[in-house]
Amino acid sequence: MRSGGQANMRLLDRLRPAISNGLRELLASKVRSILSMSGIILGVASLVAMVTVVQGMVGNFRQFVDAMGGIEKITVSKEALPREQQHLADQSEGITLRDVKLLRATVPSVQYVSPEADVGWERVSRDGKEINTVVRGCTSDYLPVARRWVDQGRFLSDLDQLVRADVCVIGSAVAEDLFGANADPLGQTVKVRGRNFVVVGVLNNIESTGVSIRPSGGRSKGGGGGMWRWRNSGVYIPLETALLKFTGNDKLTGLGLRVPSAEALADAVPQITRTLLQSHNGLQDFRVDTNEETLDEFRKTESAFTLSLGGVAAISLFVGGIGIMNVMLASINERIREIGVRKSVGARASDIFLQFLAEAAVIASVGGFIGLAVSAILLAVMNFILSAVVPGGVTAALNPWVMFGGFASSVTIGLLAGVYPAVRAARLDPIEALRHE
Repeated sequence: MRSGGQANMRLLDRLRPAISNGLRELLASKVRSILSMSGIILGVASLVAMVTVVQGMVGNFRQFVDAMGGIEKITVSKEALPREQQHLADQSEGITLRDVKLLRATVPSVQYVSPEADVGWERVSRDGKEINTVVRGCTSDYLPVARRWVDQGRFLSDLDQLVRADVCVIGSAVAEDLFGANADPLGQTVKVRGRNFVVVGVLNNIESTGVSIRPSGGRSKGGGGGMWRWRNSGVYIPLETALLKFTGNDKLTGLGLRVPSAEALADAVPQITRTLLQSHNGLQDFRVDTNEETLDEFRKTESAFTLSLGGVAAISLFVGGIGIMNVMLASINERIREIGVRKSVGARASDIFLQFLAEAAVIASVGGFIGLAVSAILLAVMNFILSAVVPGGVTAALNPWVMFGGFASSVTIGLLAGVYPAVRAARLDPIEALRHE
């Protein structure tokens, strides 16, 4: 143990002067050092900035998936019949309330089934104020399926469905546009296609981060802005009211279903498909989608982005390594006599090797630090542009681990680039080096 510690101390004693010499050479030839570091600077800056942007994209998409109901949500929507079944189009009834009853009875892994009937993109008005938003018929299961809750008042009840009541729940953006930021819309009326609906509730506000956060007390303020404003829009009326007074039939726009966990999707999706095929007499006039499939597709896109952008950054770092190697070789040619003098007074080949390897590492390290600073500036500019283009959108933030990875890559490239020049310097014959002019 003692001999190992002494060996480490001797190595440190040899590294200190080598690093010190590397810093002196860096300061002595500033222009040449900056030129040799330029590739490393650009490589580290592009690597950190690109990886951070990709991570920001992934984070935004995951927030989007959460805002759309999370991984546990399954969506059933209408779909055109495949070519081989198009001659049976007159037998296709679409998605109906019968499907809802069958799914509840035959798929035990499904916790909630939310039938939805879109009235359409309608003009909703109150006291001279008008907005255009989606009017949707739904049931109380909509809340757990969509991961929403009521911020004010209540949601649509079974009694509302039974009596086909003219009541509605509105999004926070609709409440702000029609009633004002501080007004209480409960008990007030809004008009849809000339029919008055009493507002009985206001849905929670999805913040600009795209995440629904249940307030600890009171109610959330504002209608939600930016790219998530559409999630805070909408007017929700009882499903039975929508079917009787607007669509005139029992056909649904689609279904939303929720399972208890992502693991349950593997069993639930084929069971849902089999049940619907049975209900539809074998007609494939529906489509079953999961947010997990959407997230998997995005992960593939993320991998493609990471590989392509990482390849560009790797090329920049490789070019930076070549620059360091060229500068080190030029430095050796200028310092051949110095190397000969050092060897003649007792310096070993390993000392010369460590000296030039340390110089390459110093150049790469300084370039790496400058590259991190440049990446921070690049991200600040990109975030400024993103915030201007997509107000309220989530911007990319520097990740310490990504920064560490970029810096470690620059040091590694510098060490690898410095090996050949260091070996060449260490192998110089001291007599021939002293004769060099």
